[in-house]
Amino acid sequence: MAEGLEEIAARAGVSIATASRALNGKGGVKEETRQRVLMVAQDLQYAASMAGRGLSTSRTETISFVVSRKSDSFNDDPFYPIIMRGLESELSNHGYHLLMSTIDVTQSKSASDFRPVMERRVDGVILVGPDIPSRLIVSLQQRGIPVLLIDNDLAALSIDAVNIDNKQGSRQATEHLIQHGHRTIVSLLGPENWHSSLMRGQGYLEAMAAANLTPHIFRVDATTAKTGALAMRQALESVPDLTAIFAANDAMAVGAIRELLQRQRRVPEDVAVIGFDDVAMSELYEPPLTTIGVFKREIGRQAARQMLDMLNEYGSPDRAPMKISLSTELVLRRSCGCQPTPEH
Repeated sequence: MAEGLEEIAARAGVSIATASRALNGKGGVKEETRQRVLMVAQDLQYAASMAGRGLSTSRTETISFVVSRKSDSFNDDPFYPIIMRGLESELSNHGYHLLMSTIDVTQSKSASDFRPVMERRVDGVILVGPDIPSRLIVSLQQRGIPVLLIDNDLAALSIDAVNIDNKQGSRQATEHLIQHGHRTIVSLLGPENWHSSLMRGQGYLEAMAAANLTPHIFRVDATTAKTGALAMRQALESVPDLTAIFAANDAMAVGAIRELLQRQRRVPEDVAVIGFDDVAMSELYEPPLTTIGVFKREIGRQAARQMLDMLNEYGSPDRAPMKISLSTELVLRRSCGCQPTPEH
């Protein structure tokens, strides 16, 4: 019996059998009792039809897409929504649905805090973003449900993941700035314990070391336009003669450009700037933003295919977790001092 049904019965003060009949519209239940059970179920966000299906079959044909509740990516930096559309499109071709959920990363400590799993409403979980707590990832995996990471990885854990080649992209961006003749290049990054920020920092460091240049990294606790401006202020105070910026993502790059313009530093004439992700608005900024292009829909499609493979093979002793890394591309626009490439 699903744990969600047990909880509904307990809260409504009825037996599990009565709760099941009430939820499924069967007879033998007083109307007052039925309404009480339905109200409890609504409060618990319980999907009666899906739960019933999960009891009678081994699959709900639903995958949970989980992002941090504090993430700005669905507003200021629309990166994950495009991934989600690619994922949803591929899953629908195979008869699967996507359930989007948000979690409070400061409170979600284990699988018991995540209702879609506890109520058996999903067949697998896709955790998206570098700020998902590692303790939650481990707890979900230990519960025996297929778990896949996007834009994240845990080096100490054998787990499926779909990422981009963050190191290659950041190295390419930094090398491009070096080719422009810049020698004092600063990198604005997110937390070092975020997989993407760590890898992008390593790519920057490798390019700087290869050119015998001194690296300058400034980290902030999030990757938004606001924190980009904050990191830019810190960089200007510490490295006033800087001439180029590599930012962890486009949002931070835009924040940095705004701060530079407020200080009468022209972009790209005085300071060249390159971002990362190539979100939809990048080419509409002024100046249009040179960035590292990420194939976001393809990330979603690959994640869907990998999750379906996991569901088909889950529990097999021969299956090994897969870590997929997609390539990136340098998208040239005016913020680095280049003329835009013809396709952009």
